[in-house]
Amino acid sequence: MRRAALPLCGAVLSLCVLAWSRQGDATGRVASHLALYGLAFAAYLGGLRSAEGLSRRGLVLALGLAVLWRAALVLAPPLLSNDINRYVWEGRVQVHGGNPYAWPDRPDAPRWEGLRDEVWRGLNHADYPAIYPPLWQLAAWAVVALSDSVTAMKAFLVLSELLMLWPLALVLKRRGLPPERLLVLAWSPLALVEIAGSGHNEAFGMLFLVLALAALEYGHPLASAVAAALGLQAKFLPGLVALAWGRRYRGGQLLLAAGVALLLLLPYASAGHVFWLSLSKYASFWRFNETLFAALLALLGSHRAAAVTAAALAVALSLALAAARAEPVAAGTLVVAASLLLGPNVLPWYALWFLPFLVVRPEPAALLFTGTVALAYLVYPAWQSGERWEVGWGIRAFEYGPCLAVALMAARTPRPVP
Repeated sequence: MRRAALPLCGAVLSLCVLAWSRQGDATGRVASHLALYGLAFAAYLGGLRSAEGLSRRGLVLALGLAVLWRAALVLAPPLLSNDINRYVWEGRVQVHGGNPYAWPDRPDAPRWEGLRDEVWRGLNHADYPAIYPPLWQLAAWAVVALSDSVTAMKAFLVLSELLMLWPLALVLKRRGLPPERLLVLAWSPLALVEIAGSGHNEAFGMLFLVLALAALEYGHPLASAVAAALGLQAKFLPGLVALAWGRRYRGGQLLLAAGVALLLLLPYASAGHVFWLSLSKYASFWRFNETLFAALLALLGSHRAAAVTAAALAVALSLALAAARAEPVAAGTLVVAASLLLGPNVLPWYALWFLPFLVVRPEPAALLFTGTVALAYLVYPAWQSGERWEVGWGIRAFEYGPCLAVALMAARTPRPVP
């Protein structure tokens, strides 16, 4: 019976992927998208349960199906976000000799008028220079130099995601865990929608985080520290996670990793103080779907002060986990959770960072959040009708509440000793 359930779950996910790839942009059809997402998530949970004890051949077939799903979505237009337009545009600017962090090279700068096309017209905040770290900018340049298209950028990000499966498989093998746990990532509706579907660059940073974890697992702290530094220069969260692993590195290893990170700044140093402009604006003004950050803001009365306090609390947690030499996967999961709970912005694709850790260590509340976080897309109908970019606390109650209940129940249940 269980073996019959897995193909059925795979078929349901296949139908959902087919529907997403055919409908393309779902921002005007959020209700139907969420209905499909709920169906896909139920099939995903059923698939994970029925995959227990899966044979090697069965796992290969399941992973092959996951690759086909991604191929279908890569060829479709972005589903729920236009962030990928900025990735392509900033790669294009670099191919033409510009610095995406520099004010004269911002997307709406007059010097780039001749490059404007559908990619430029579809990007957001054209008056802001780049916000993503340097290693990502170098990757965007390389992709666009090969093929200046949204499809190529999505394909690169899916490749980054699929490459994660190799170090994760090594970690599972090292710990004596079943390899079918790779389906936690490979069959995740969140990963399908946000990486292959919408093309978010979290996948690139997650790859380095997973490499850092695998290197640590196999007793190579220097390689882990360097991979974490590269992850920091791809997306910022790997640096915070690596801080929680701090006592597993030696001083010289940390210095070398810091040197690697600093070297990546050099190609963009001509931007000067403007280098940090977009990041500063993001931290100082933008809010969306937050939870504990709202309490900090009410307490402190200033968005910037609340953002600084939230960052300090996240760093303090990482340092405390490092001091306690917390198990790396558990520490990483806690850091990701803290960054989401304390952050001023919680967009659905931010929950992707849970997935690599969930492959190794089951955390039911975090897994559930990769499903409920999609409710944040209910912002689109109101926003498109002229209202503010925010989701009400009623929606947030359904998004976060069940996860909190599951977390509390899990805390009262003793975890089996491995």
